[in-house]
Amino acid sequence: MQPVCAHTRTEIIARRDGVDYVECQDCRQIFEAEDLETVTVEEDEE
Repeated sequence: MQPVCAHTRTEIIARRDGVDYVECQDCRQIFEAEDLETVTVEEDEE
């Protein structure tokens, strides 16, 4: 059984009818960008 890829390294490879298609650089799976979960970026408070 292969480990599940988190798709953390992606690259946009095409755009069609307003939809971005991305490819995971680790597992090479291609999917719509909107299928990725939104990642929250926390900023350091100074």
